[in-house]
Amino acid sequence: MTGVTDSAWLPRHWLFFGRFPPPRDGQTLLTQQLLEMLGGEFTFLCADSSARSPDGRVLPPGRLRLRRIPEMASYLWRIRRLAARYPFPILYAIASGNWLGHLRDCAAFAWSIPRGRPVVVWTHNSLLALAASPLWRRSLRWLGRHIRILVVPGKRLAEPLRELVPEERIAIIPNSIAQEMLCTDEEVSRKLEQLQSLEELRVLFVGHMLPEKGGWELLEATALLRRAGVPLRVSYAGGWVSAEDCHRFVRRIAALGLGLCVTHYGSIAHPETLRQLYLSHHIVALPTRHPTEAQPASILEALNAACAIVSTDHATIPEMVSPGVHGFLVRPSPEELAAALARYWTTPGLWRSHAYAARRHFCASFAPEQVRCRWRALLQHVEREYAQSSEGRRYGQLPLSL
Repeated sequence: MTGVTDSAWLPRHWLFFGRFPPPRDGQTLLTQQLLEMLGGEFTFLCADSSARSPDGRVLPPGRLRLRRIPEMASYLWRIRRLAARYPFPILYAIASGNWLGHLRDCAAFAWSIPRGRPVVVWTHNSLLALAASPLWRRSLRWLGRHIRILVVPGKRLAEPLRELVPEERIAIIPNSIAQEMLCTDEEVSRKLEQLQSLEELRVLFVGHMLPEKGGWELLEATALLRRAGVPLRVSYAGGWVSAEDCHRFVRRIAALGLGLCVTHYGSIAHPETLRQLYLSHHIVALPTRHPTEAQPASILEALNAACAIVSTDHATIPEMVSPGVHGFLVRPSPEELAAALARYWTTPGLWRSHAYAARRHFCASFAPEQVRCRWRALLQHVEREYAQSSEGRRYGQLPLSL
């Protein structure tokens, strides 16, 4: 790329800092999806922040580990070098809701990212726990002065931040799903017909097998439903953070006598396999209480595949699921989960009504094209501002090459 003048100098090039697959989880998939969604109009130079072991293996996300600090320091060096070499606006897609990741974010803005560079921060995690802390509120307010736009997926996540980040710097853009996960109207119609006549309830859990995601509560609810005579089959799709958690889960399945009705598929790498799982189940259950939950990708994928939803009144989930319309919101207890799931077995026509409404809700609010248009307008606005600024005009005279 050669230097040109005025607003034409920046031909939609961005630095993109985030976590990319592998591993395949909600955050990496959403990041990859945004990259693909906008890749035809913008050029992104990417830096992957995924945690790696000393031998180079990519590690799944998990609980806070101080031994990740050297890996974070290395990442800060990488983005500093990229930002110094390429004077492009930055899409920072790794803003963290935990204290260790937040320290990394503060270090990135204090040391790695040059002053005057416009930064669009896209957070996959809720920042509400940080905002509630007197200590971290001060650092969040400091970050708010150094970013151009903070993108959050829902109003619930934006409201508590308005005291820390100027309102004009907050944009609400929901997430969507990857093209390969989209279901056609014909597939959905076929599902509504076929599953209506099944003689068992099929329930699916998709997410990391962290205790805070609610997979254990769903297991206990399954035992309650079986004892109540509700025929059901429960499927889990998600990877383990530790082998110990996996062994405990398997032992609990055996202790409850659920070996014939509970299946754990592990982490599913192939999108089509996961898509077919959604299409073959009535309900997606996600009784999450995860402290940094924002907008679960599994619920978006479930709405797309005409699944009824049983989840919690947590993060942006109430903006995705209207109780009694698309599913039910409950407390993350086995008893409430079991009661909500049982209603689909005891109330004729309820599942079909919720599943059909879920599909319509996805098409109206979360379809990829709608989300892409909102992102495109936002990035173009930031580009125009940067190209017309004194910093942007100065860089516009430099000969650059990719």
